[in-house]
Amino acid sequence: MKNLLIIFCLFVAAAANAQPKSFYNWKGNILPLYAKPDTKSSVMIHIPKGGAVQKIEYVKKLPAFNIVLSCYGSMAPPDSSDVYGFGGTFYTMPGNWVMVNYQGTKGYVPELFLSSLADLQIHNTGNFEEIAAEYLTRLFGTPVSRRKKQLPKQSNDEINYQKTYRYKNSNYFLASYNYFEEGGVGGETFKLFFKGLKKHEAILLLLKLTSVNNIMTDHVEKFKKRAVTNSLYDQFSWWYNKDDKQDQDIDLEFFYEQEGGSSKVTLKETKDGVIVSYGFGGC
Repeated sequence: MKNLLIIFCLFVAAAANAQPKSFYNWKGNILPLYAKPDTKSSVMIHIPKGGAVQKIEYVKKLPAFNIVLSCYGSMAPPDSSDVYGFGGTFYTMPGNWVMVNYQGTKGYVPELFLSSLADLQIHNTGNFEEIAAEYLTRLFGTPVSRRKKQLPKQSNDEINYQKTYRYKNSNYFLASYNYFEEGGVGGETFKLFFKGLKKHEAILLLLKLTSVNNIMTDHVEKFKKRAVTNSLYDQFSWWYNKDDKQDQDIDLEFFYEQEGGSSKVTLKETKDGVIVSYGFGGC
């Protein structure tokens, strides 16, 4: 009985000393901490970019705060010359306000601006694989394994291989390359799994990784920029494909097509985390 009492006391002490999980400001700039769950409410303090907050879990229901994802912030329907009849449109990502504690001040922020991952700066300015591998290493530590696998080729000039980076806690990054010849027709596909993340966290991380080398900058001027959120989300550069995705085993699909090339993003939320696929290619 005495041993049980000691164990119970240790458990209570550990619970009392346990630190609440931190979430970080991924808006891309300062995040206002509102007195009420309303943007018209008074601002109590500004949370800096990357600043850590703690969620207050006992708040059961708060108003919605959704984010519109569209091509460079534009909500105008795409014309046929931009999407070649694929019917792209904008996507409204559902979210809510959440009550948080920032350095002793309690208030409300939109949950879609928060991530459980630290908001680190991009250091590498190479290709997407180099940028992603370096960034994920800083987030999750040195990969527990790296592997390069040559895939079947139809000719000696064809480039077809896959590189796999596996990190602790089952996070992984797959980079696949397929070109008919060096500098020729083909493309690249990257698949990333983030354990324990939600879709909006995966989207924010993808936007961070693609913000350095955006392959669609030549068409930015064709869209009227409308900063819906004044945040990282305004760099979203794909149209939403609203067709049924069940047969593809994905939840969301976005695309961008232009003369000479295209890019695509898909997301799948599982019970363990989120799978993101990002690819581009062309002539």
